[in-house]
Amino acid sequence: MGPVSVLRRIGCGLGLGLLGWLLNLAALEVLPGVHLLLGPLLVLIAAVLFGPVAGTLAGAVSGARTLWLWGHPWGWLNITLEGLFVGLLRRRLTPVVADALYWLFSPLYFLLTYSLLADIPTSAIMVAGVKQAVNGLLAALILQVVLLIPSVRRRLRPLLPLPLADMSLGRAFGSALTLGAIIPLLVVGSSEGRERYTSEVRQVDEANLHAARVVANEIESSLSHARHGVSRLARTLSASLSPEGALPGPNFLEGELDALVTYSPEVLNAYVGSPEGVALAFSPRTDASGRPLAGTDFSDRPYVQRARRAREPLVSDVFLGRGGVHGPLVVTVAPVRRDEHYAGYVLAAVDLPRLRRHARAQVEDTQRRILVVDARGGLVFDSAEEGPGQLRSIISTALAQALEQVSSGGTGTYEASGEDAVMLVRMGTLHHFGMVEVPPLGWRVVVQQPGTRLQQDVERSYFGLLGTMVLATVAAMLLALAFSRTIVAPVQGVSHAAARLAAGERTARASEVAEDAPRELNQLAETFDRMAWQLSRQLEAIERTSREKDAFLSIASHELKTPLTALKAQVQLLRRKLGDEHAQRLDNVSRQVDRVTRLVNQLLDASQLGLEQMPLQRTRLDLGELVRRVSESLVSASPLHTLELEAEPVVGEFDELRLEQVVHNLVSNAIKYSPTGGAIEVWTRMLPEGEAELVVADRGIGLRVVDEEQLFGRFERGDRRELTGIAGIGVGLYVSREIVRRHGGHISLRPREGGGAVATVRLPAAAEPEHDHRVSPTHQEEGRGPHS
Repeated sequence: MGPVSVLRRIGCGLGLGLLGWLLNLAALEVLPGVHLLLGPLLVLIAAVLFGPVAGTLAGAVSGARTLWLWGHPWGWLNITLEGLFVGLLRRRLTPVVADALYWLFSPLYFLLTYSLLADIPTSAIMVAGVKQAVNGLLAALILQVVLLIPSVRRRLRPLLPLPLADMSLGRAFGSALTLGAIIPLLVVGSSEGRERYTSEVRQVDEANLHAARVVANEIESSLSHARHGVSRLARTLSASLSPEGALPGPNFLEGELDALVTYSPEVLNAYVGSPEGVALAFSPRTDASGRPLAGTDFSDRPYVQRARRAREPLVSDVFLGRGGVHGPLVVTVAPVRRDEHYAGYVLAAVDLPRLRRHARAQVEDTQRRILVVDARGGLVFDSAEEGPGQLRSIISTALAQALEQVSSGGTGTYEASGEDAVMLVRMGTLHHFGMVEVPPLGWRVVVQQPGTRLQQDVERSYFGLLGTMVLATVAAMLLALAFSRTIVAPVQGVSHAAARLAAGERTARASEVAEDAPRELNQLAETFDRMAWQLSRQLEAIERTSREKDAFLSIASHELKTPLTALKAQVQLLRRKLGDEHAQRLDNVSRQVDRVTRLVNQLLDASQLGLEQMPLQRTRLDLGELVRRVSESLVSASPLHTLELEAEPVVGEFDELRLEQVVHNLVSNAIKYSPTGGAIEVWTRMLPEGEAELVVADRGIGLRVVDEEQLFGRFERGDRRELTGIAGIGVGLYVSREIVRRHGGHISLRPREGGGAVATVRLPAAAEPEHDHRVSPTHQEEGRGPHS
């Protein structure tokens, strides 16, 4: 792989990774909180088409989105490793098989990262792994099906690895059918899951709001009764003021306070305070340790200043109690006045523990929790607390921010902080709440419920959907196997019949195999059988014509040899009688007679080969000596050529006359097709395999690749313009090849570097039994360009 190729793969990996990152921004929500990322599809495209480097880079860039979505780095690393793994196996396995193999080994990765490094619970590891595995395998299946589309394959064929380029019909059909079964299930199942989740959320919100309204009504009723009690007592004390505007004595005050506390269950304790905020009388009299409460200074309380200015009873915000009450406290205060004279105030502490018990009764045996928040954000009470609780505020919390977005009677959600975010879905970290205000105080009653139960419902829906998808996948694979056999078996039958027909079995037919196949495949088999029948008839006609031609050539050759022999004898007789005066003319006539005789002999040999009437007469001889004799004789008669001969002794069982023809044809061709002269290189040697090798090389006009298929045919010559002045009928190489084959050898021709051609003959030195060497035209040996 060159540097340019590496840079191109890196660029493609980064580009596809960036597209994957953008696609991950639009994650598809299959179920509430369960997202399918589209980025892994681009990662697998990079891995399958461009290799492991591109797959790793695409995974690293695309997976960066998961750092925000899942809140941990292990999903990002997992996508990166997936791209590397599939890229490494792309030349051996299909995308689905490679990705499935990766997820088969992934539990070890999850154990090392999620469990040992991040200390994530096993249940969360399992569901997170299943979610990511489904995401990856679905992307691999989509990619595999897309790459089976013909238009896509045409464009990407140079990039397709062998498992995809050589995809079988059964596997392609199975992949498409599986994806076709999964996608509708995924759409329908996710739609039903979302509707079911929406219905359950609606039920949760309604239950939260109902509990909030009950608690808000109880709080409003308790505060109303407490205000009414302190207001009535304040009016009584106003009427009992002395002419100087002083409050009655402690005994009177304590009696009135005892009546207020006794007959008002919503009141925890009460006292009457002076204008300066000092307790004049208390009910009960002492705190839990027995210390008297009268005389306690409450001047630092905000409600003391508010009571001085108030005309009507008021309710305080939550504050930390003292003087007999520990923990959060809310009080109702009524001023004691006579006209404009302010004589003090009456205070009653609201019984928050009783309200908390009432609120807890509304959500008993459930995961709901009731919070009451005052107008400043202070927590009045929490139903989940057993004791008096702590003075807390919800300001700047996720709940406070969510409450700002809803009005009284509204619902919402917020994500609890400090909880494990590595889950199958984020539903487990969400809290659903309903809020009802308590007018006119500005208090808010919040009933919240964690999303644990909803998450469990989502998980059940998700795993139910996965189970359905698995069953659908198995069913689709079985159907694909059955259908592919129905389709593939007839196609294979036609293919096998075509192979047998190409091998020479003219009776090969395919209709029996496709008898029970679908109509289109049955028609294909019938069409093939008709073609095979017509082809057999045509071949029989061609063979019959060829035999008739061979018979005609044989007869014609025999008939031509008789007058040629007589003509040769007459020329020789005239040569002796006429003397030297006409010797040159008679020699020319004699050479032309010899030439015609050779052509007739070649025609006779070709016809005998076609009629299989050329037996071999093997004798033990030295092939090197035969090659030397023929080569020197031919080259010496050509003044433009020189001979470079290396004839090692090669002794074997050969037909001397026929091999002499072969050497004569090859050397004369080398001379003939080197019209400008040059060296004719000839050598023989014994190969280590026990074969005799003869090589004839020249620097002539050479070979053209387009001519090679026809050069060894009968009466075939190259169609090049250089052949215009070169004589020959085109049977020399055909006769030579058949002679070599009948010896059990092989002949080949190839272009020579720098121009020219090289003919190579290999013959077994030991005699082999003769057999039928006929071959179909498609199996003819390669040849050299023009030949005689």
